[in-house]
Amino acid sequence: MAEDVVQPDPVEGEASERSRARLATGLERLLSVEAEERALRRLLGALAEAAPAIDSVVLVVREGERLEVLAQVGLDDGAPAEVSGGIAAEVLAAGAARSAPRPGVPFPPGTRHAAGAPLVGCAVPGALLAGTRGDAPLDADALLLLRAAADRAARALDRERLGRAHEDARETLRRAEADLETRRRTVDFILGVVGHDLRNPLGAIHMSASLLHTKGGLVGWQARAIERMRSSAGRMGRIIQDLLSYTRTRLGNGIPVSPRPASFDVVARKVVDELRSVNSDRKVEIAIHGDAAGEWDPDRLEQVVSNLVSNAIDHGDPDVPVRVEVDGDDPDRVLLHVRNGGAGIPPEVLAHLFEPFARGPDEKSRKASGLGLGLYISREIVRGHGGDIAAQSVEGETTVTVDLPRRCAARPAA
Repeated sequence: MAEDVVQPDPVEGEASERSRARLATGLERLLSVEAEERALRRLLGALAEAAPAIDSVVLVVREGERLEVLAQVGLDDGAPAEVSGGIAAEVLAAGAARSAPRPGVPFPPGTRHAAGAPLVGCAVPGALLAGTRGDAPLDADALLLLRAAADRAARALDRERLGRAHEDARETLRRAEADLETRRRTVDFILGVVGHDLRNPLGAIHMSASLLHTKGGLVGWQARAIERMRSSAGRMGRIIQDLLSYTRTRLGNGIPVSPRPASFDVVARKVVDELRSVNSDRKVEIAIHGDAAGEWDPDRLEQVVSNLVSNAIDHGDPDVPVRVEVDGDDPDRVLLHVRNGGAGIPPEVLAHLFEPFARGPDEKSRKASGLGLGLYISREIVRGHGGDIAAQSVEGETTVTVDLPRRCAARPAA
């Protein structure tokens, strides 16, 4: 026997359709409110508009032992800023939606029913409460909208909290960087003062040792001791000069250059001859190509060549010659290449090779300034001429290249 087909009541179907339409419109209103703290009141207002039965909406959060009203719509002007117990406490204790008749504070007089939904997943415990003066409790649609609004409020509070934490972190970082820069400048200033004040007495020691060495008539161990004193004083003088050059760049003055007509090949040959005489056990080759004339500060370029060649001697394989090449084939610029054999420089060291106080893995082999300032000072001098300096290293050879325009195009030191 066939079963009768039950036809839906047309009036009931139309009512259900209108209910779904109102629910969809209400959800759309809630989702259109951006999830940020300043929009919390608009979110509560959108909830009240979406569910006509709702007369008042309250957002409460737990601050320590208190429940504070963070935002509200429809409360009296004298409504309390804190809530004690009631439906808010029940919702937070249960972690789930709750409803209650005659809810009392913080709702205004005449509120007959209220419902609350927790702020699920929010870092700050809280609840969104809605009250109605109607005879019946809030229906299923209103409760669904309440839960959706509570979820939206939780997202807004979390976003605001994360934004505030981000700003606090940025401010902390800014203060730390400012403090670090102040400390660095203080250290730089002290280094400059110490270097300047040591220069004169050390100069007197070096001059006296040189005088004894040349005219003292000393022989044997006495002559060797004086020579060690003179050599050590000269090395200390170079360290102090490096410190003064470093502090000059760090304190904003840069390394001054005085361009005048000069020949790079003359500068390079002079430095190579000097370094050959004090490193008789090492072979240093030099090659000149093209026209090496230009307008530079030859004294500063001597510092650059001396630092680069000394560095190559100190770190290179003693069985492989250091090669110095001056390339003047380009009409607009002159290139200097300083090459040494040996193990390559690791990439993590190469990336910071020209930074102040940078030290390689074989730092104990340094015989120059010992401070890790030579390459940094060379970079600043080259930049002061408007040029560039770079290094590349592969297994078996390291090359430092200086690229100088023929006419000094000075630019501010970094």
